[in-house]
Amino acid sequence: MLVEDWSFCVKLRLMKQLRWYPELIALIAGAALTRFWGLFFPNAVVFDEVYFKAFAAHYLDGKYYFDIHPPLGKLLLAAFSHVYSLSASSMLNGTAVGLRVLPALAGLMLVPLMWGILRRLGASRPLAFLGALAVLLDNAVLTESRFILTDSMLLLFGLGAVYFYLLARASKTNWHWLWLSLAALSAGSAASIKWTGINAIAIVGLFWIWDQLHRQLRWPKRIGELAILVILPISVYLGAFWLHFELLPNSGDGDAFMTTTFQSTLKGSPYYNPNAHLSFINKFVQLNVEMYHANETLTATHPYGSRWYTWPLEQRGIYYWEGQVLTDGRQGNIYLLGNPLIWWGVWVALFIGLSYLWVTGRKLRPATLTALVAAGVAYSINLLPFIGVPRVMFLYHYFFSWFYCLIFTIMLWNDLSGLSDKRRPTRIQWYIVGGIAAGMLLGFLYFSPLTYGTPLSPTGIQAHMWLRTWR
Repeated sequence: MLVEDWSFCVKLRLMKQLRWYPELIALIAGAALTRFWGLFFPNAVVFDEVYFKAFAAHYLDGKYYFDIHPPLGKLLLAAFSHVYSLSASSMLNGTAVGLRVLPALAGLMLVPLMWGILRRLGASRPLAFLGALAVLLDNAVLTESRFILTDSMLLLFGLGAVYFYLLARASKTNWHWLWLSLAALSAGSAASIKWTGINAIAIVGLFWIWDQLHRQLRWPKRIGELAILVILPISVYLGAFWLHFELLPNSGDGDAFMTTTFQSTLKGSPYYNPNAHLSFINKFVQLNVEMYHANETLTATHPYGSRWYTWPLEQRGIYYWEGQVLTDGRQGNIYLLGNPLIWWGVWVALFIGLSYLWVTGRKLRPATLTALVAAGVAYSINLLPFIGVPRVMFLYHYFFSWFYCLIFTIMLWNDLSGLSDKRRPTRIQWYIVGGIAAGMLLGFLYFSPLTYGTPLSPTGIQAHMWLRTWR
């Protein structure tokens, strides 16, 4: 009886909280609709799905494979394949479109997560809504979330680490340790999907160092926090590789990347020796060294590759899928391209806001300055390392920086607009928020045929190629 009463109280409290945030419910509903609408179309292998569905399948048949990225994203896809009752054979020989559900779920969660981060940074409800709506209505993030790819999970863990750390630093109770642990686990998970996820560890680490310099904390608490932020990410990273080796005991198409000593531990290999033994640490070091060399020496080119300095203005998108030409000449195409009214609009808003500050000499609130510095540092941590990367890169490598650029802009205008939870927005301010939201929606709808593969005439396709470099 006590359990039922407690459960009822929790549900009642949750309902009361949600009643105060109808915009959050609307955002989640919109995210679910856009992410899952026509998710299994096309019933064909799109872009890099060919690799990720195969990698996930090998965890089911046990055949060793090699990839340039850490294994956690593929392990999560393999785990989800059990939920969806997919066999290794169907994943290797079919389209396995059911696996798209997991990346879509991660893409859905990015929308309320953005709302939560902005609210934790001090954004008003109208501005937090606009920031989350920008994520909801961005065609590039949406496209990446609708296929058997790992980037939506990477973004979810990376941004989740920041959100949980913001919860931890605001908590004055023992919940602080839970939030801090979740931040560390999320950061470690991001790094265990792709090495670009290491940025999450760096950002949380810098936040923590900043707090040590500006807060009076006892040394036992400092040491405990540091231990959590170091040990948990390392444990997640090591654990992902341990599971990787345990699930791949057989010889496969990744053998050639490893030494003969390593291959001697794989059943079915010409070098297999049932008495051979290689410690986990030796396997771990060898594989990570090979991953590093493979990234460094990757010489493959791609017609839709792009350099880091072209990403902020999305000068080059990526063709993901080309459908059959219909009898009336129309053709479906899927093209990873950001909503230009959002991507370019953010820079326009930044220019106007910073120009206003420079001309008027207006001072921002200390909390706003802290949020802007944090977002600016996070933006740089994600973008600048790509300057020295020689391998082919794509627009989706900019996604982390895009999120932090959006956060910077929202927090700047949250201060300039004078909006806060203690001050109701005026009618004019609501008109402005509504107008911006309407503009983002129009941009999303206009480019949605290239997101969902809706057939367009040749003229219609060209009408969406606003820049010559998009073709």
